[in-house]
This record gives sequence, C-alpha cells and structure tokens, in this order.
Amino acid sequence: MKIAIIGGHGFLGRLLAREIQARGQVVDFAGKFLDVSEIVAIDQLGADPPLPGVRPVIGDISDPGFLTRAIEPDVTSVFHLAAVVSAAAEADFDLGMRVNVDATRAVLERCRALAKPPRLVFTSSLAAFGDPPAIVQDDTPALPKSSYGVQKVIGEYLMGEYARKGFVDARALRLPTITIRPGKPNRAASSFVSSILREPLQGLPAICPVAPEMQLWVQSPRRAIENLLLAHDLSAEAWCGPSRVVNLPGLTVTVAGMVAALERTGGDAGLIKWQPDTAIRRLVGSWPVAMNTARADAMGFQRDKDIDGIIRDFQSGMGDCS
Repeated sequence: MKIAIIGGHGFLGRLLAREIQARGQVVDFAGKFLDVSEIVAIDQLGADPPLPGVRPVIGDISDPGFLTRAIEPDVTSVFHLAAVVSAAAEADFDLGMRVNVDATRAVLERCRALAKPPRLVFTSSLAAFGDPPAIVQDDTPALPKSSYGVQKVIGEYLMGEYARKGFVDARALRLPTITIRPGKPNRAASSFVSSILREPLQGLPAICPVAPEMQLWVQSPRRAIENLLLAHDLSAEAWCGPSRVVNLPGLTVTVAGMVAALERTGGDAGLIKWQPDTAIRRLVGSWPVAMNTARADAMGFQRDKDIDGIIRDFQSGMGDCS
C-alpha cells in the first residue's frame, strides 16, 4: 500500500503520517489490512524538521503536471488535507479558488487516471454551514457564508460526483475546529481557539478576538487522526447513502469554558488579552455550535469527552508534530 498525503507537511499531515507509520497497515481495495510500503508527503514547502521514513514531494498542487509526478501510478490511497484556510481564503478570493477548488479538481483528475480508483479522504469543514440552526442534523443543507465554506462545499460535491462515476472511492469529512494545534497562530479565522490555550500553557500572551460567551464545535488532534483513518478504512458499503460527506462528532464549548479549563490545568488566564475583531466574529459566529451526528456515530466516528481532556492531551505531547 502506497499512501499520498496532500498537505503532508502541515500539522494534521505530519500527525497522520506518524500514526500510519505506528499502525503499519491500512485497508486495501478488498477490505483487507495490508502493510504500508511507502508514505509520500506532498506539499508546497519542505518539512521542518524532516519526517523520518516519509518521502517529500514539493510543488504546487494546482499544477496538474506536478500532480502527475507526485501521485504516482502505484498510489493506492490519498488523503487530501491541503487548503487555503478560512480568513486567508476570504481575503484572497483568487488564491482560495485556485487551491481549494481548482487544485481539488486536479487531484481528482489525477486519481481518475490511476489504474485502480484509489481511496480518497477529503477534509471539509463545519464552515460548510452558515448561520445554521441550533443543532445541525445530518440532512441540514450546507449554505456557507464565507469563501472558504463555499470552496469546501464545491469540493464535497466534486468528491460525490467522481465517486458516483466510479472514478475514485471518495470520502469527505466535515471537521470541527481542531484544538489544540501546536506552533504559532495562522491565518485561519479559528486560530484563536488554539492560541488562547496553547500560549498561556507555555507562559506566553494570547489574543482572543471574540466574546467569552461564544460557543464553538471542537475536536482534538487525537480524535481527528483517528477519524481520518477510520474514514479510510471503512468499507465502500459503509459509505453508501445519499451523501459521501459526514459531519464529524465534536464537543460544544464556550470560550469562557475553555478559559476555565485552562485555569484548572495550570494555565494563566491573565495572559489572554480580549481584543474584539468583527471580521473573525462574523466568520466564526456563522459556524455550527452543535450537531446531531447520528450517521457518524453509527459509522464509528469518535468524539472527545471534555475540554479538560483535550488540554491534557496537549500537555502530554499529543498533537506534537515534530
């Protein structure tokens, strides 16, 4: 089994590669666990530090010629994690469309050209919903209110169409906001969800651009990686139904609840500076804060128990992608 991870040098890509190495096997076309022969990390930048045992391929995924070289004929599984994140996609429409839509289509076309349709796991987002009901159901329409959300929904539809035609065995996951991410804040509108915990736990200042009462739908890195691999390993029959898209289970928390958990686990909440940002509040505030994930639950996808456990995972080194 040869696995390609697009966005393989990003946070989740690195964790995913490491977990695949630890497991050593994934499910093949026939539903049997087989040894992983190689992991290829496809990204626009090199890994720092390098990923031991993972072969890097560096280039622009919106270039079909590059993808032909990067996704080689013997690739059996593809994880498509790469994206221009929410606030960046909102600020630069053309970049978001090129990477989040055009490159996704190019990935699908490359997979279509392979001798056997590969399993393709695509990461979508809860940003697929804009101003949703209090509890999102499995059949709640995806009506995004951001460029990023629109681009992800287009990707979902493309996955479904290429799967319907038999070109690829596509599976799409709408991820909750993943916290706690290591490193530094990025251009995602939800970046503060990690930074208001991560920085104070390390004795550093953090900025919170939203009000304490804001609710969020979150998932830990541990659960995200478990769910990505489950999405891959489930049988094709398990994905039969009206949609190739699944809303993943998450945990509803308030920002105030996160700060309280921070204090319970030894962090200094006094390091958080409350600095309202209307644009971030508008984007993040349009996303779901609770979901009835009956379909995902029945398929075996997992949720976190509480925010305290997510913080303890971070403190113990879970989510460290070095």
